[in-house]
Amino acid sequence: MITNAILLLIYIFILAITSPLTLLSDVAVNSNVASAITSASGYISSINIVFPVTTILLVAGAFFAFEIIYGIYKIIKWVYQKIPMVN
Repeated sequence: MITNAILLLIYIFILAITSPLTLLSDVAVNSNVASAITSASGYISSINIVFPVTTILLVAGAFFAFEIIYGIYKIIKWVYQKIPMVN
């Protein structure tokens, strides 16, 4: 029963935060987006002959993941050091 109340409060909070977005009208994507994706796919496939694009994307993803984890670590460390009587 307590768990249901907590989950209901979380649901109401998320619903209240996202309510301005649900009040807006639906948006249709421009038809040029599909053609841009198709042309970008052609460019990437031609680059894939020389450079392995999947490997480049994996390395970039690993780099960004490391940077995000390091940033979170620094934030947690900063908060921890702000606690009184912690050196």
